[in-house]
Amino acid sequence: MNYYIEIELLKDTEITLGFVWKKLYSQIHLALVEVRDEKNLVSVGLSFPNYQESKFPLGNKLRLFAKTKEELEQLNLAHWLNRLMDYITVSEIQKVPANVDGFVSFSRKRFKSNSEIRRLAKRYAKREGIEYEEALKKFVETEEKYEKVKKENKLPYINMQSLSSNQELKIFIEKIERDNPKDGLFSTYGLSHESTVPSF
Repeated sequence: MNYYIEIELLKDTEITLGFVWKKLYSQIHLALVEVRDEKNLVSVGLSFPNYQESKFPLGNKLRLFAKTKEELEQLNLAHWLNRLMDYITVSEIQKVPANVDGFVSFSRKRFKSNSEIRRLAKRYAKREGIEYEEALKKFVETEEKYEKVKKENKLPYINMQSLSSNQELKIFIEKIERDNPKDGLFSTYGLSHESTVPSF
C-alpha cells in the first residue's frame, strides 16, 4: 500500500459522531461496491488510526489505502461524500510514509443472531425428525451464550442500513496487529482478515 486518503470526522454539537460514521461508512461502502471485481472484492483497504483510543471507539479518522493513486482516484470520493462535507474533511491523495509503525488487518467480526439460532433449530428438527420446539430447546443454551457474548463484546461497530433488506445491521470491526505486510484484496466494506494496511 503506497497511497492513502485521510478523512476526519468533525465534532458537532448537534450531530453525534456515531451518526456521521453511519453516513460516511455507507457512502464509502457504495463507492467500493462500484469498483469491486467479479468476486465482490476491492483493492482498497480501510484503516481506523484512532481505533479504541478515544471516547468513540473508532475515533474520528478513516484512511483509505491503495497501491496506486489511480485506484484511489477511481473511487470518485468527491461524488460519494458531497453531502457530508459539512461534517468531514477529506485530504488529498498522499504517499504513505517510508517509516510506518507496523501493519494491521481490520476485519469484520460476525456474531450469530437469534434468527440464525432459530434457522439452525429448524434444520436440526428436520434432519433429526423431531418437533421444532424440542430442537429449539437444544439451542437455547447456545442462544443465551451468544447473547452474552454479544453483550460482553467490546469491539467497536458501525450501525448501517442494509441496502438490500433495509434493516439495521452492526458492522463489528476487529483490529489485528501483523508482523509483516500482506498484499491482498478487501471486502466492499474495505476490511479483510488477512490483507494488511500500514499503521502510522
